[in-house]
Parts: sequence; structure tokens; C-alpha cells
Amino acid sequence: MKSGNPSLRVPIALGEQTRKALLDVGLLNKSLQIRSENKHLLIPTTRLLSHDEIAQILGHEDFEISYHDFEEIYGGPTSLAEVLEDKLSSEEIELLPRAYDLIGDIAVLEIPEELSQYSIMIGEGFRIIHKNFAVVLSKKGAISGTKRVREYDILAGENRTDTIHTEYGCKIAVDLAKAYFSPRLLEEHNRIAEQVSHGECVLDMFTGVGPFALHIAKRVDAKVIAIDINPEAIHLLEKSIRMNKLTGEVHPVVADSKEYVKNNFEKDIDRVIMNHPSGAGDFVESTCHALRDGGILHYYDFMGGEDPESSMISRLSSLVEAAGRKVESVPLVRRVRDSAPFEYQMVVDAIIQ
Repeated sequence: MKSGNPSLRVPIALGEQTRKALLDVGLLNKSLQIRSENKHLLIPTTRLLSHDEIAQILGHEDFEISYHDFEEIYGGPTSLAEVLEDKLSSEEIELLPRAYDLIGDIAVLEIPEELSQYSIMIGEGFRIIHKNFAVVLSKKGAISGTKRVREYDILAGENRTDTIHTEYGCKIAVDLAKAYFSPRLLEEHNRIAEQVSHGECVLDMFTGVGPFALHIAKRVDAKVIAIDINPEAIHLLEKSIRMNKLTGEVHPVVADSKEYVKNNFEKDIDRVIMNHPSGAGDFVESTCHALRDGGILHYYDFMGGEDPESSMISRLSSLVEAAGRKVESVPLVRRVRDSAPFEYQMVVDAIIQ
């Protein structure tokens, strides 16, 4: 009989995702302390789980089932409010961030302006609760410029903004200070990749660090031309290509997508991904020049109003018609995430003729 407690061994980058997934289904052993070991975390479970059961819960198979000894947890704070209750007023406690982005071993907080003077204290408090994070950052300003980057303040932990993020077993090199990346598009990256067939030629026009391209090439034998105007983003994508075992091909390109696409393709692309919701509309003409008849366009934009789905379809149809093509059908239009009160990041999948 094996000794110790049943547990999962996962890469550090998947630690918080795994912990949350187990917690949600009541299988995390909350009485025992999570351990770290050789760039992995050992997460205690309430019972021994089968491989198939774990894979279904986690949505990936980057884990090992094991037995280990763990230290018991003896109380301690479980929220920022508890950590800072004697340092902030009740009104300030109400403003504390209750959610965060998890990117590899980095946590990204959004701290209200009213609490900006306490940012370092909040970051240090966050690490008291979440010891598994190596870095705690806070957003500083909005995403801006043609390279789509934002500034960050380092609140606690190591002095860096780079990490390795993992999605569905796909390793992605990220440097938040140098290139755009959003972990909130995890399911969208996977959704698009699942639609791509073997042999397709795909254009990823605003690839960033390449999550769409990497997911696709990991799943199928497709060719993905991944374009970004930011050389730092492409450098990170090239690093990711070396880290992953890909079935297909990713061809990173540093260029302005509008000119590059117009000059290099003519109705010979099967699928185009346009994930630049604040500016993709300006590039639809180039896309229509490249996309074959019956090709698929995944177009992202910000949309508000009472019926953003209809507005999204209408906007894309107008842009495509202005480029001399037409939208034959729309298999899907949906809200990807909230971007502001009564505004959404939307996606429409359209077949173009």
C-alpha cells in the first residue's frame, strides 16, 4: 500500500489553474499545504483520482498522479481583506481587487486609483495568501500604441515581467511589458484551433506572442502565417515554437499586416484570424484580398448596445462589401468577454464569398 496522501504533480505554470479546478469540484484537500518540487507543484487531493477523471476536470493532461507527505495548514488569512483589515478602512477594504489574471507564475492585479498609495502593501499581502506566485504585478494605464502593450508596476516577488504560460499543454513565452497577451482568451484560442483542418493555410494577422498560431499548429498539420508589427512579440513566438512539439508549421513574420497581406496573398488563404478588437476594421480590405472564396474569417471587435450580435454582423458585412466581397453566412457570433459596462469584446465567424 502506498504511503502519503494522494496528490497531483503539475508544472508551476499550471498550479493555480489546477488548484481552482480541484477546489470547484470539492477535490482539493484544503487541510494540507501545497508543496513545490523541481519547478512543479504537488497539490493534495481528497481522494485518489483516475487519470481520465483528472483530465476531464483540468482540461489538459500535463500532470502526474502521486503520493506524498504534506504539512497540515494551521489557519492563516485566506483573503486580502483578512490580511489588510487592520491597515485599511472598511471603505478601502471594499475596494480591494477580488479577481486577478494568472499568467504562468505571475499574478496581475487591477488596483483602483483610490488604493494606489497602498499598491505595494496589497501586492505583498496577496503573496501571503498565494505563495505559489513568483511575481505580483499591477496594471498601469491602458493597452496602447501599434505594439499593443501596457505598463506594469512590480508589487511583490521577483523583478521581472516574463514567464512561461501554459494552455491545454501548449507552452507560450510571455513578457507582459514587451508584447500583448491575454489569458482571458484561453477558450477562444482553443475554440478556433478545434475548427482548423489538416492542410489549411491560416493567416493570424495580429498574432501577438502567437497563442492562436501555437494552438493550431499543436493540434493539426496546418500552415500558420503569424504576423505582428512588434518584433519583441515575434521573438517570443519563436521561443515558443522551440519549446513545443508542433504537428503543423508556424511562420512568424515581423510586418505591418495590411501591406504584407496585400502584397503576398491573393485569394489563397483558407482562414484568417483578426484578433485586434480596437482596430481590425481597418484591415478587412487586405483580408478580403487574401481570403479564398468560401474561406473563413474570425473577426473581433468591441460592440455595445442592446443587440451587439446584430450590430457586429452588420459592421462586418459593411466592411466586407466595401472591399468588394460579401458575407455568405455567419456560423457564429458571440460575446467573448465584458470590456466595459454595456460593452463587449465580440467575435463573428463568417464565410466569405
